[in-house]
Amino acid sequence: MTRLRVMHVINAMDRGGAEMVVLEHVRHAAPEIETHVCAVNVGGWALEEAERLGARALVLGKESGRFAAFRRLADALRRGRVDVVNGHNPTGALYATIAARLAGVPVIVRTEHSFHYPGRHSALYAWLLEPPLTAVANRVVCVSETVHQSHAHRIPWMAGRFVTIANGISAPPAVRPRGVARADLGLGADDPVALTAGGLTRPKAQHVLVNAFAQVVAALPAARLLLAGEGPMRPALEQLIREHHLEANVRLLGSREDVPELLEAADVFVLSSVREGLSMTLLEAMRAGRAAVATGVGGNGEAIAVGKTGLLVPPQDPKALAEAVTALLADREKAQAWGAAARERWARLFTAERMTRDTERIYWEERGLAAPSGVTQGWEEGRREAVR
Repeated sequence: MTRLRVMHVINAMDRGGAEMVVLEHVRHAAPEIETHVCAVNVGGWALEEAERLGARALVLGKESGRFAAFRRLADALRRGRVDVVNGHNPTGALYATIAARLAGVPVIVRTEHSFHYPGRHSALYAWLLEPPLTAVANRVVCVSETVHQSHAHRIPWMAGRFVTIANGISAPPAVRPRGVARADLGLGADDPVALTAGGLTRPKAQHVLVNAFAQVVAALPAARLLLAGEGPMRPALEQLIREHHLEANVRLLGSREDVPELLEAADVFVLSSVREGLSMTLLEAMRAGRAAVATGVGGNGEAIAVGKTGLLVPPQDPKALAEAVTALLADREKAQAWGAAARERWARLFTAERMTRDTERIYWEERGLAAPSGVTQGWEEGRREAVR
């Protein structure tokens, strides 16, 4: 049996959307794929989980300096006889590409998890480093069509190297019954409940959601908002909750590992971000059968079928966000029907198995080998279907 050795290189492997994508690649790798994972700067929970799932794990660290890290990674690629290196986002791509060239790795892939925006990385990277890195790469995988368009149009002479493979997530874990999950959170059986999950940061814009929820509560006094996540915006959010007198309606849950159970307790999922690639938490909500309200940024509009599985609103617009959340919380029958349609859409388009097989097809084809029989869906077919 022909085997491929694949190394994923990423800045850090703790918790986050890109880290979850790497984990799904480890979890669903075909039997013919041997997976290695390298965290450039820091490891963490996701790297430990990758190792538990059978991947070979490596942390380069900052102590020895950047050039020593390049050499260390190149040595690891040689020792592991790696056939394909996949660098995730700018840092992962930079290290993966340079080390792969030093080690003579035959296939170089880059994965972009976010669309291009000012300040995402240095101007030096965007204008001086990214074009040659793209020229060296066999393929650049983009996690949504919006991400694809964002990057490919800036390097039009190499647009053919870019391909869309939408993010995907595994089947849902077992969760406790809705009533039990609600009782543990102190929620009433009939309380209208909205949930958001993600780091408490400016890009996730939970402050806009809290402002919006003051308007939701004015229309639906029993409405509840749960915010799962931790981050630098927590003090500001606590202050905002006090200013709006929402202490009884809005709860900051901190970092949680039980988001699937929180979704079981919720009626509607909300995403207020100002930028996304293709949100893994939005896919989690779809998988859980929850209707969603999200901002129309990044791949959100590719995940949500507007008027069928959820609603899109402009970013940083509390009024529009409040109106959409209120409409779904007030109409539980519609929210349930849209949630069921969302789950079906996840199962059809956004599974981890589909994402992994489409990506592995690239590995095999760029290596000049026939893909195993289980890798059946071509990336262009998957791209067209995912954006319908």
